[in-house]
Amino acid sequence: MSRRCEAPRGLRQWEVVLLEFPFSDSPKKKLRPVLVLSNSDFNRISNSVVVCQITSNLSSGFKEYNVFIEPGDVCLYGDAFMRPSLVKPYMVFSVSKREVRFKVGVLSEEKADEVKEKLKKLFD
Repeated sequence: MSRRCEAPRGLRQWEVVLLEFPFSDSPKKKLRPVLVLSNSDFNRISNSVVVCQITSNLSSGFKEYNVFIEPGDVCLYGDAFMRPSLVKPYMVFSVSKREVRFKVGVLSEEKADEVKEKLKKLFD
């Protein structure tokens, strides 16, 4: 069962947000989920945020670095929904905050800790 939270102002670390991504072979764009990795202080002073990919394709990526999340792992904002997904901490990039189209919710502390561990493993 998903929990519901009130969305804070600005962007905070561990939020799931939707960005518009271009298709590789077309000018069309599609909304895709990402996880905000940059801390809230950075997000407040910067025009960009550091994020990593989230996918609902549960067989993709590098299993030892993926973090599995279920709807109950995200405190959802408003009428947002979340399907079982993989956080891919090795697919990191920065984007302009203007690209954020929708705030979905915030990852649980336990799952945020798992993402931190996978990032640590990636760089150790």
